Amino acid sequence: MNTLQPWPLLLATGLTLGLGAPIARAAAAQGVGPLAFALWPTLLAGLALAFLGLWRHGLRGDRLRLANFGLVAGLLGHALPMTALFWLSSHAGAGFASLSLALPPVFTLAFSLVLGRERVAWLRVVAVGLGFCGALVMLSGRGGSYEATPLVIALALAIPASIGAGNVYRAIWLPHGVAGEWLSAATLLASSSLLAIVGVLCGGVSAPVEPAPLAWLALQSAVLVLGYLLYFALQRRADPVTFSFIGYVMMLTGVAAGTLLLGEQLSWVVWPASCLVLLALCLLARAARPSLQMAPRLRERKPA
Repeated sequence: MNTLQPWPLLLATGLTLGLGAPIARAAAAQGVGPLAFALWPTLLAGLALAFLGLWRHGLRGDRLRLANFGLVAGLLGHALPMTALFWLSSHAGAGFASLSLALPPVFTLAFSLVLGRERVAWLRVVAVGLGFCGALVMLSGRGGSYEATPLVIALALAIPASIGAGNVYRAIWLPHGVAGEWLSAATLLASSSLLAIVGVLCGGVSAPVEPAPLAWLALQSAVLVLGYLLYFALQRRADPVTFSFIGYVMMLTGVAAGTLLLGEQLSWVVWPASCLVLLALCLLARAARPSLQMAPRLRERKPA
């Protein structure tokens, strides 16, 4: 793993991808549905990154391995969570959907411990707990309905579990020597293919033709291009638990951008929530990762 400090990249990745939330709200105001917003920018960004990878690095020789990686990474980290979030937001309200996005660091830490990726370090556990508390404080001021049926609860837990599994999967199976453009393109194109299948089955993915919604989709595509280049640069430098903290940075970025750019009212809970998240980041930065190094042959295995 690269020894450079991951924190500037973590902040840059979270700030960039965090712009997706206010862009999504602006696109929704122009009549763009959630599933269409998930599919089209993902597809356009994947194609743009594939073209950039072809231009800068040429065709990959191990395309099957890259496709396998992109399929699993896209499924766990993007397509499954986005589809579940779409359903959860529509049927249970934004409260449960937002709550599920506060849990990926918790699941990432749990999976890392279970798989022997690291030993228990209480400072890191406290950091994850503080970040989670900060997210809960933030969500407490945003309202939302909470219809606690068994299916809703299962999905609310499945979303962060899928994201956490994706974080650990990428850390173990990240192909060595593959440019970030190709890693990003493989992940986003595989994800867009899976989202398209969901769209065909569920409907609601027709592309808008009016200039205003198209502009928001194009902007989100540009955000994904830059965000995923940063995303995989961070993946090379950060362990899965540290990587998962981009979700908290994205949450704070979305709130700040909504206030500054969309005129949304800033709740008082933003300040204590921000302090908790920042304290969690500081603790995580101070805590040395008690890593259990995986055997080299495991890191070299091809993903199934």
